[in-house]
Amino acid sequence: MNPFDPLYEICNSGTNREKNDDLREFPRIIDLELTNACNFRCLMCPTGNLSMNRLTGFMTEEVFECIVDDCKPHKTALRFIGWGEPTMHPDLPRFIKMAHDAGLLTHLNTNGSKMTEELAEDLIEAGLDSIKFSFQGVDKESFAEMRNIDWFPELLDTIRMFSGIRNSRPFPFIAVSTTTTHETPEKIELFRRDMESLVDQVSIGKTVFRFIDQRAVRLSEEEKQTLARLSEFEPDDLHHPKPCPEVFDKLSIHFDGTVAVCCNDYNGVAEMANILKVPISLIWMDKGIEAYREKLANDDYSSKNCDVCYDYLELQNG
Repeated sequence: MNPFDPLYEICNSGTNREKNDDLREFPRIIDLELTNACNFRCLMCPTGNLSMNRLTGFMTEEVFECIVDDCKPHKTALRFIGWGEPTMHPDLPRFIKMAHDAGLLTHLNTNGSKMTEELAEDLIEAGLDSIKFSFQGVDKESFAEMRNIDWFPELLDTIRMFSGIRNSRPFPFIAVSTTTTHETPEKIELFRRDMESLVDQVSIGKTVFRFIDQRAVRLSEEEKQTLARLSEFEPDDLHHPKPCPEVFDKLSIHFDGTVAVCCNDYNGVAEMANILKVPISLIWMDKGIEAYREKLANDDYSSKNCDVCYDYLELQNG
């Protein structure tokens, strides 16, 4: 197993900045949303529960090339993430190769449902540095309850397949992550041990529901009841991330090229300029994001999106 993932190191080392006087000239990481479409209907996700009100679409090559061109001089890492399933984008392997050829580290988050042997080979050959398979819950029952689909055994098989294809090659680094609600410590530990035998890194946090506008979800009555019931297991000791890595280290770019202040902004309420019109370097210094930085540097989480943003991984089990 690969003991070190350079992109994971970048994405999780955090920042010690609490003022703007030592702000980087360019973000370390770009979270890019290849699409906000998804084939799952997860109850806790704005895409899955249909509470997102942005139009659905896929990133064009023009937008992606613009991102790569802006990031290339700064060696900024790219995380293929966002409010959709990246493997639904037909150009994913080619986009990763473009970024790799430009000297940029790349990371992919996926639910694994579209991962075939052919796609796995293509991603590895394209130079993907890191991949994370996202679970929910820790077993067949808790996965199906939250993800709204019975696909836990198949995801395990997919991870085994991907790990086997990578074999002795050093990259991509393979991680899994999940969050839990009512699962017992014994089941959580069993999941951790099983995953550690398959992948390089395992992260387990608690599911946070507070950012969801449950009045806006478009689910069946039974699904709404399940979501409400599971929400009761949300921890009471939630706290905001400090320091916030989003506005000091990262930018999030939606599929159409519009930049959001942070990854939590699924509805684009704090969107700024579009990279097709304004370079990332200028957007990074925009007055709108500067206002967020000033507030967060003073522990003021009253801004839209910040007020419902919580650190779920620090509530980790075990």
